[in-house]
Amino acid sequence: MAEEIKNNIQSNLRLLLSSCNSIADMCRKTEINRQQFNKYLAGHHIPSRSTLNKLSRYFNLSAEDLYLSPSKFKALFESNDADARNALMGSVNFNQFISLAKLTSGNLRDYLGVYHRYHYSSIYKGKVLRSVTIIYERESVIEYSTIERFPLLGQPGKTGYVFRYNGFCFMMGDRIFMIDSEQKQNNEMTFTILTPQHRRPVRYLHGIITGIASTSFRQPFSSRVSFQYAGESKVTRSLIKSATILSDLNLVPQEILNYLDNDEAGILWGGSG
Repeated sequence: MAEEIKNNIQSNLRLLLSSCNSIADMCRKTEINRQQFNKYLAGHHIPSRSTLNKLSRYFNLSAEDLYLSPSKFKALFESNDADARNALMGSVNFNQFISLAKLTSGNLRDYLGVYHRYHYSSIYKGKVLRSVTIIYERESVIEYSTIERFPLLGQPGKTGYVFRYNGFCFMMGDRIFMIDSEQKQNNEMTFTILTPQHRRPVRYLHGIITGIASTSFRQPFSSRVSFQYAGESKVTRSLIKSATILSDLNLVPQEILNYLDNDEAGILWGGSG
């Protein structure tokens, strides 16, 4: 039984780390010894109750959840998005907003599908972040999910951390508004405004994106952003792998690069660094 619990915790911790900036960052914030945590990941030791409590608070879980089998824990981990959405949908103020989103959903159906999203990175200065966004309809509301993948510094072939954002789209004043929140660490929202494209089929959407940089300074930033249509509705594994930082700007479609570099502004920063 102890061996099974140890294996479950080992697997579940690895899944949780997919939502973190880094192991070092998580250990620092939870005040867990890094070397000791590596022993948990290697399956050499079972974390103490005190350590389990620290981890569960950080990841918004209960300590007992970490004992679950990997399949049950994965289902729980992925259901957190739905739980948050259901709680939000019960809010009176949010339902007023949803009414607006439902009224304009018909105007947005031409934009359903999968996109590559491009903008200058707030973490890797001077480089373009290519992420994957899927826009879909659920319960007469246009929603979307975005996946960002960042490589490890100095190890471009290895993924350092992954962010996932879920949000809603609506139309106002002939502009597409997108509002989302980061789903794993729950510490960021981003706002995007796009100019609709009236040419069909839709190939590109251009606008601006505003958010908070995932750095130690947590500066607010804004950047030009472009979406490139990539397909109707299916996010494939190869498409997710294409989400990364682009050091070679020749990999950015020329029309998008022209838009991103139009005023040579790159990123506009707010606050102090």
